[in-house]
Amino acid sequence: MIAITGAAGQVGGRVAARIARLGLPQRLIVRESSRAPRLPGADISVASSYGDSVAMRQALSGIRTLFLISARDRFGVAHMSAKNGVPPPPYVRLQQQVAAVDAAVAAGVRHIVYLSVMHAAPDATFILAHDHFHTERHIRASGIPFTFLRASLYTDNVPQCVSGDYVIRAPAGDGRAAWVTRDDIADVAAAVLTTGGHEGYCCDVTGPEALTMADTAECLSAAVGREITYQAQTPHEARTTRTTSRLETFDAERKMLTGHGLDDYEVEVFVTHFLQIAMGDLARVSDTVPKLTGHPAVSLREYLRQHPESYRHLLL
Repeated sequence: MIAITGAAGQVGGRVAARIARLGLPQRLIVRESSRAPRLPGADISVASSYGDSVAMRQALSGIRTLFLISARDRFGVAHMSAKNGVPPPPYVRLQQQVAAVDAAVAAGVRHIVYLSVMHAAPDATFILAHDHFHTERHIRASGIPFTFLRASLYTDNVPQCVSGDYVIRAPAGDGRAAWVTRDDIADVAAAVLTTGGHEGYCCDVTGPEALTMADTAECLSAAVGREITYQAQTPHEARTTRTTSRLETFDAERKMLTGHGLDDYEVEVFVTHFLQIAMGDLARVSDTVPKLTGHPAVSLREYLRQHPESYRHLLL
């Protein structure tokens, strides 16, 4: 049996749907049973967090292959706590992910497919890539056969990078990113989970082309029918003005919820998210999607053509 973590989420839910369409049994591991998709051939296990070792071991009992999605970052936990009007709990993402791997070892899981990020390294520009590197290392040390899917940035989030004045502001320089859709990632994951011979592999999962942010703005302009431009920021400007696309939205929301904005760590998440583009960390285009799925990876232009709802907010 296959187990899918994060099955109520954007990627895990897509993977679970594909496994169900293949008619294979699976177990969906979620924090709340009410949020789990109801799929034929799927049973549901609840674990409040990866750190709930007893629940995770029970959820993984009898599982051969585990699709492991990383736990929420501290930023996500803090923002959800702010929305719920409660103080954020003590939380270390890496500890959560290590606990999930240890539960898989204890339950006798025989293959872990881990959704990581491109350029996962202890000194990576993007600070969230550090936890991915250490999680990969812990999986390697566990002795369980593994496959690491190192995804580029999500194409699906590109329309959200436009500020209210139709400008993308980011410290991305002239670097390039090989945006990849969540659907393509899910197709790759489903192929790895349901066919053999992938153990020991680490694959970058990217779209079909690497675009600059100026290229990205042009694609959006063509889809929306109005000019969208890119304004490059320095890292210092991004950190001090907090006008970086998406960062500004979350900072304003946090101020509304708590009376103060994001802390320095949370700001750095957004700044380094774009800075990794400037540093060239996401410029590589891989053949993983066509090689494992039999279809070409979806470009940004094609994604926007297929999903006009993704940029509906830009038409107002």
